[in-house]
Amino acid sequence: MASIRISGLHHRYEPDAAPVLEGVDLELGDGEAHAILGGSGAGKTTLLHLLAGLLHPSAGTIEFDGREVTGASPAERHVAQVFQFPVLYPALDVAGNLGFPLVNRGWSAAAVRRRVGEVAELLSIAALLTRKPKRLSLFEKQLTAIGRALVRPDVALVLLDEPLTAVEPAAKWRLRQALKAVQDELGLTMIYVTHDQTEALTFAERITLLHHGKVLQTGSPEALYQQPAHEAVARFIGSPGMNLVDGEVSAGSIRCNGQALGTTAAADGRCLLGFRPEWAAVGDRGVPVTVRSTRALGTLSGVATGLVTAELGGTAIHVQQRLGGLAGDQARLHIDPSRILLYRDGWLVNDAAG
Repeated sequence: MASIRISGLHHRYEPDAAPVLEGVDLELGDGEAHAILGGSGAGKTTLLHLLAGLLHPSAGTIEFDGREVTGASPAERHVAQVFQFPVLYPALDVAGNLGFPLVNRGWSAAAVRRRVGEVAELLSIAALLTRKPKRLSLFEKQLTAIGRALVRPDVALVLLDEPLTAVEPAAKWRLRQALKAVQDELGLTMIYVTHDQTEALTFAERITLLHHGKVLQTGSPEALYQQPAHEAVARFIGSPGMNLVDGEVSAGSIRCNGQALGTTAAADGRCLLGFRPEWAAVGDRGVPVTVRSTRALGTLSGVATGLVTAELGGTAIHVQQRLGGLAGDQARLHIDPSRILLYRDGWLVNDAAG
């Protein structure tokens, strides 16, 4: 496996075309499980193709273990890829598909059998070795494709491009767990590209959020959830995403709709106030809001909990709390002052309010 360093990476598909990636900087440790998260058009797949050597960047450098590979061919990089839809050779059984890269490299039949057996045991697909792809479920096909990516002992980096897309919904969790177990067992350097925050948050040690070709934040799942560095990260992470409402800072006081909510060292001026649904409560204290709807989510200690949707200054907000005690549509919103985040020009300007 390899450590990865990407520096100042830019890419355009045509000289006069809009940039697909702009100034991407990223470092991965040897054996790190990393996720590239972003919506459609973020540049995720382009970044993967640049890492694999299928494309060469317009500017910037890529290093594997301190060795620059920016202009190297795919074969020189020793990168394995797993795609959205499993690509298997229909004429070969599972064992043949797993062993194909080794046969191409001139391994002996005995060595191929031994390595295929090791990978099959690791992925719990030993019972499938004699089956042809047409007799496999999508889940089993993708496991086989993953096994083929792992079978080469010289692989420096494994790239996973939306690997759960084609898998049956009931099997997605199983495949994600299998991937994580393999990564933990072998200490593989893996980059997992996805638009699905659940996949990223549950798989990766660190996540990079790409937005319109730019890195907005790289950090642990907890960091992206608790301290999103940009309002686009705040909106993207969470279900629902972070509430963002108009406010201001005046003489160190955070204010919304004329009411003081907390204190901060941030400079005076207009800003967006950010808070997660579970960091606030609708009740009888705080800023006036209009309750629009409630939706039960379950029970906690015998009390119904749910999602309250309310309106604050013309902006819809969501609050996760116990539902008992709410009466009528006029209420007040209390936000934990220690959790309020402030955004200006898109970027976070405080760690937390006081």
